[in-house]
Amino acid sequence: MRSARRGTRKGAVITEDRVKALDELGFPWVGMKMTFEERLEELTSFKAKHGHVRVTLTHDKSLGRFCRNMRSARRGKGTGSITDNRIKALDELGFDWGDKKA
Repeated sequence: MRSARRGTRKGAVITEDRVKALDELGFPWVGMKMTFEERLEELTSFKAKHGHVRVTLTHDKSLGRFCRNMRSARRGKGTGSITDNRIKALDELGFDWGDKKA
């Protein structure tokens, strides 16, 4: 269970079935902080479903923003930073860094 998807009562957690149903409806988990590992799991699931990891805001706004932030961090722009281990994990998944290749 993702720790970011807790109920309003202290310690209350919604079921996986409800999380899945809300995800399928496109529920915006606004303000929910997710770990890098949780995002990596989301990207892995996205790739299994779509065959690629070129996530756009049209596909999934939250995951698309995460991808955009990872690209910015790698370029040294924005407020975040990215470790070599995270770059490696994303590379292994086939992450699209948006590099212009000839």
